[in-house]
Amino acid sequence: MSQSFKSFRFGQYRFLGKIGEGGMAEIYRAEAVDERGELHTVVLKLLKPNLPPAAVEQFDFEADLMGLLEHPNLVRRLEVGQAGARRFLAMEDVFGGDLASLIAAARRADSCVPQRVALRVVVEVLHGLAYFHQARSAGGEPLELVHSDISPDNIFVSAHGEVKLGDFGISTARSPAAAESGLPEGVTAGKVSYLSPEQAAGDPATPSSDLFSVGVVLYELLVGHRPFEALDTDELLNRVYQAKVKIPRGLLDKELTRTLRRALARSPKDRFRSAGELCGELVRYQLDHGLQCPAQALREHIAGAFGVLA
Repeated sequence: MSQSFKSFRFGQYRFLGKIGEGGMAEIYRAEAVDERGELHTVVLKLLKPNLPPAAVEQFDFEADLMGLLEHPNLVRRLEVGQAGARRFLAMEDVFGGDLASLIAAARRADSCVPQRVALRVVVEVLHGLAYFHQARSAGGEPLELVHSDISPDNIFVSAHGEVKLGDFGISTARSPAAAESGLPEGVTAGKVSYLSPEQAAGDPATPSSDLFSVGVVLYELLVGHRPFEALDTDELLNRVYQAKVKIPRGLLDKELTRTLRRALARSPKDRFRSAGELCGELVRYQLDHGLQCPAQALREHIAGAFGVLA
C-alpha cells in the first residue's frame, strides 16, 4: 500500500495516505464514520506480516497500554483489532504535526521556537508524563511505567493548541500489577540523542531517565540544537554517557540555566525527583518572568508554523 491508494479500504477505514513506516509497522492517516455518523480522521498503525513473536508482543503491549491511559496530554487509543491478517491500532489524529517539525520550521526561519512557546510545550508534556509515571491498573495498583523514548518525534502539537505525548511502543512496565494487567515488559531503547546516560550505558530506563530526555528536548527548544551531537553513533553514545552539557553564555538567565542543568544532570540522584517537580519549577519560572503562553498564542504559533488554520 502507498499514498497512491487513496481509496483503499481497511475494515471500516479508508486510507488517505501513508505517514511513515518503522521496522514492525506502517502508519497511515485514514478516515471513518464515528458513532454519531460524522466523518473523522484517525492514525492507523498496521503491524507488518510475518514478524517474530517478540515484535507482535511489543505491538500488543502498546495497544494494551494505551487502553489503560486517559489523559489530555497523551495520544488516545480509539480501537485495536484485526482486519484480514493485519493487526491494527487506531489512534486519534492530532491535527498539526510533531514537535520535530515545529523545531525544523523554526530552523528554516533561522530562529528558535519562542521561549514562552517552548516552556508551554514542555510543561504540557510533563503533565502527561507525571500521569504516565503514576498510572495504575484497573485494580488500582501502580504500573511503574517508563516511556523510554521521549523525543520531538513522539511529541505531537495541534493547531488547536494541544500537546500530546505518544508512541508507547518501547515503554516498560515492570511492576507485578503490570503483569496482572497482561502487559509484558517493553523493550528499553530510544533515539540515541535523547537517551539518558544510564540508557547509553545499557542500563534499564527509569522515570528519571524520562526526565533527562525531557531535559534534552527542553535544551533543544531553548538553545536551538541538541546538547549531544556527533556523526558517529559510538561517539554520540559516549557524549550522552558523559553528559557534559554546554549552554551558550548569555543565552539563558541563571535561573533557567540552573533548571536545565539539573534536568540534564548525569546522575539520576541529582535530577528532579519527578515530572511534577520539574513541571512546578518551569511553571514558577513562567509566572515570575511573565512567560505564560495562553492557548490562543500557542494555537497561532503552531498553526503558523504548519501553515494551517488555528
